[in-house]
Amino acid sequence: MMKLIFKYRNKIVSLGLLPIIATLICLHFFQNTIVLGISFVVCLSLLLYGIIRLKNLNFFLLLGSVGIGACFVLRLFTGYTFVPYGSITPILELLLLIVAFIHITAPEIYKELQERLHLRNCFSFVLEAKTIVILSALHLTVLLFVDHIDHLFSEDGFFFLKYGVPVIIYVLCLIINVVGIHLALQENFRYSLVRIAVVHDGKIYLRQRNDCTDDLHEDAPVWDIAVESPFEGPLEKSDEYAMRITRKICTSNNITPRLILKYTSTPCDDDSQQRVSLYILPLNDKNDLRKIAEGRFFSFDEISETAVRRYNPALLSELDALQMAAEMWQTFGSAD
Repeated sequence: MMKLIFKYRNKIVSLGLLPIIATLICLHFFQNTIVLGISFVVCLSLLLYGIIRLKNLNFFLLLGSVGIGACFVLRLFTGYTFVPYGSITPILELLLLIVAFIHITAPEIYKELQERLHLRNCFSFVLEAKTIVILSALHLTVLLFVDHIDHLFSEDGFFFLKYGVPVIIYVLCLIINVVGIHLALQENFRYSLVRIAVVHDGKIYLRQRNDCTDDLHEDAPVWDIAVESPFEGPLEKSDEYAMRITRKICTSNNITPRLILKYTSTPCDDDSQQRVSLYILPLNDKNDLRKIAEGRFFSFDEISETAVRRYNPALLSELDALQMAAEMWQTFGSAD
């Protein structure tokens, strides 16, 4: 079982919720500031360990580090000014909700943070974040109304509503992720990878990336296609996701990504398999592409003949299909 957990450590990311669950429980039994301080140190330490040793970013450890850290700072430096007595759990739940909501509305921040830290691009965790935001928002709304209505709940009932429900929300999120890994083991893939190659005039746009490197050059960047993004949801809806990405990187609304290949790959960090949907994004005018950092157009001959540069192994395995699609678009695209 432990080998299985380690093998799928990037998918069982909700294990990062354990420090948050422990914090919500311990706040009722120990001094609040001490609990928040210890929990913040634990979350931050585990987060840094994952970044340094495992080369990945556990979203829930990041959630705990920011949410618990903010609550700890407020209690430590302002006392009961912003965190009144008896409201520590709802305030912490609200801070965690805010961090999760930011991730839902601007997931590119998380992806950009991964790239800046040269980490592997695993999953976006939007589904789990939505679970937290929806349930916590409902809970805090109910709590706000109940708090202004006397005798609606018994003392024990109100205690459970205020302090027990947040724990249940995060335990439920943990269960959801465990179910997700079970489905993944049965090859009902909930996670897949969308790769979009921008092509123009028989050339392909490549950019330097640091999130998938070989064992000999862990910190050295490799050249890869313009866009690689994890997708959480049914594989048949990956076309819609690819279109949403296209709207962000192209100035023209008339450009459509074309699916050319679906295959199963082996990620760089373990032996588990991952579904990949490969698209090309044909441009009639290369100025339609918004500027993507550290990138330029390459001819396919340049990629095949150049041994000095390093390329993502996934790109090299896709090269024949990409070249054929780019040449066909160059020849027949105007008739589309």
